[in-house]
Amino acid sequence: MTNLNHKEHSLYRTIYCDLRDDIESGVLTSGEKLPSIRDCAKARGVSVGTIRHVYSLLSRDGLIEQRRGRGTFVASSPTEMNDGSRKDKALASIDRMIEEMTHLGFTTREAQIFFELRLRQMEDITRPVRVAVVAATSEERSIIAQSLDAIRIAGTFRIPFDDVLSHPGRLSSGYDLIVTPERLYKELRLLVPEQMPLMPVAFELSRASIALCMSLPKGVTLGILTISMGFADVMYSACERYLLEPLQIRRARFGDSESTRRFIEQFDVVALPPDYENLVDSKEMVLIQEFADRGKVFLRTEFGCDRGSMLYINEAIEHYYRDLRESLHS
Repeated sequence: MTNLNHKEHSLYRTIYCDLRDDIESGVLTSGEKLPSIRDCAKARGVSVGTIRHVYSLLSRDGLIEQRRGRGTFVASSPTEMNDGSRKDKALASIDRMIEEMTHLGFTTREAQIFFELRLRQMEDITRPVRVAVVAATSEERSIIAQSLDAIRIAGTFRIPFDDVLSHPGRLSSGYDLIVTPERLYKELRLLVPEQMPLMPVAFELSRASIALCMSLPKGVTLGILTISMGFADVMYSACERYLLEPLQIRRARFGDSESTRRFIEQFDVVALPPDYENLVDSKEMVLIQEFADRGKVFLRTEFGCDRGSMLYINEAIEHYYRDLRESLHS
């Protein structure tokens, strides 16, 4: 297993162990409320699917309990749940296993190999499907990852396309599936191993965003402000077909608050990318709020992955998840 493979493979295990240790050491006390899945994912910089899986493992192990309508809480402490020492019970179980394998003629080294193999298999049984989200812009990665958050058995990892160009081998191991925007599919197909499943996804503008575009009066000036310049083309192509008349549209990117201020001042309406609140600097967020308070019109666009793409991806993830577990139990 490569270092990268191990890192991605053990990400959810690391978070699981951190929370488990905090519960068992008393840092998190019995009855204490845990952050919501979304808040915990945001705080740790991982996908909602990853934290959902961690919480399910903690619940399975009796360390937390999820109360409908109230949230997630630390369950009774391990000492309250067990009469004896958990450590002593675990060591006794291992001793019995070693004794049995010795009777079967295995050396201690062979026993270690079998034990480690079974541990890895157990991790594979409980882990989510690892999905690499590869896109050229942070906006596209955010759109895809948020769409995949609805798939409980998927854990997403956002990877810039530039990173793949610099290190093509990065996608050779550590991931089960790769999802990418349609416009990158052919180029990315040349960079990843042939046996690695690569699925293209198409974007669609939300109905609310379409309605906002159609509501813009004739003659307004429109600016497009994005985190990545590459996403400005995506926004332009998606929005222009719903405008009442062709408009001269200018584009700029976040990154410098003074430049952003000057750009916003030039236009009647400024279109913003999806999830910009989580992608821009706090100073520029304050700047946008100041303009909004003074009456500046901002058109916040919302994108999603189209239904056909998501059905295809969802089926592929479920198929991989099912095949993996069947192979481990065979």
